[in-house]
Amino acid sequence: MKKNIAILFPVSRKMGVFQYALSIAEGLINYCPDFNYTLLYFADESPKEFLKINKSVNIIFISLDASANTFMGKIKFFLNCIMGRSLFTINKKNKERLKKASIDLIVIPFQLLFGFENNIPYIVSIPDVMWNYYPDFPEYSFLKRMKLNFVVHYCTKYSLLNIVDAKSGAEDLKKFYKIAEYKIRSIPYNPPGYVFEYNNMPAEKIESLTEKFNLPEKFIYYPAQFWFHKNHLRLIKALRILKEEKNTKVNLVLVGNPGANNENYKKVMELVKKAGMQDQIFQLGYVLDEEVVALYKKSYALVFPTLIGPTSIPPLEAVILGTPVLCSNLFSMPEQVGNAGILFDPFNERDMAEKIYQLWQDGILRKKLIENGAMMSQNITKENFAKKWESAIKDVLL
Repeated sequence: MKKNIAILFPVSRKMGVFQYALSIAEGLINYCPDFNYTLLYFADESPKEFLKINKSVNIIFISLDASANTFMGKIKFFLNCIMGRSLFTINKKNKERLKKASIDLIVIPFQLLFGFENNIPYIVSIPDVMWNYYPDFPEYSFLKRMKLNFVVHYCTKYSLLNIVDAKSGAEDLKKFYKIAEYKIRSIPYNPPGYVFEYNNMPAEKIESLTEKFNLPEKFIYYPAQFWFHKNHLRLIKALRILKEEKNTKVNLVLVGNPGANNENYKKVMELVKKAGMQDQIFQLGYVLDEEVVALYKKSYALVFPTLIGPTSIPPLEAVILGTPVLCSNLFSMPEQVGNAGILFDPFNERDMAEKIYQLWQDGILRKKLIENGAMMSQNITKENFAKKWESAIKDVLL
């Protein structure tokens, strides 16, 4: 009899981890027929309409109660974690729905103790533990760090296996949370499904999707929310150096919801105005999946000055879509980008400016980076990603 594998989706489809969960679900369902699959989601945030399945597969969808824990619920949750057993029921509705589903294993693509709470074996993915490196960043308040450390400590402790995206992520779990090496598996990220779906977009379609933005013919592209760690401020300063010292105007296209961090967004826009760069910085806000792909394909290069890691998905998207990469040299990003990009020190505006200028002026170098990326992308497939997850699941079930 086939084992029933559940994949848990986050409480909102607007969260980046939703696409990650979707990639895992699509990969396993399409390429790993040895299991039955149940997709768990909260309230009405169903992944059903976004799921792209190649075959006719019987998938069970279960909607979970998304109610926040009461004060007593939080006390019970804390006691369960400390005692190492789920003695107290936190959410009766969810417990009953999961019991009927007869789930053998839950795949949880983000740090959460959901499997532990409901007495179901689970694998958990830990995207990063960057608050341990940058405790002074505004997005990592003291209370948030306390909560994150508590959740990561216990969800990794009680899981059957902990998934990270790169070698440095594994080292972080061993260093900060004392997780044994045998309980850690590295599975590199894969681009979201829409990147593969729209990869062969014709030039006419690219133009029709981007013409409404009224963009310059040549620009670099940075898709990121306006969190402090995304390092927009240093990027703007680097472009100001090129404008003032090299007499070179490098156009920059930004996408991302300003509301994610309105305070930092205002600082970025104030710096743009102060530097007199309003004519070369284009902020598009939220864009659709097709438009994301069109912007990659139309851009001269992806610039990715993030301060955190271990790796990120945008450099992979760029490689698949034939866009050269300008990227931070931190954590495992050099290994992720390989010879498909140019690395810079994201804390050094001058180094960033020099590397941007180097590529901006050198079309031959750009072509070479694209060719290198095309070679790399041959191994970045949905099937390879799925088989890594299948191997991890089989290892803990057998």
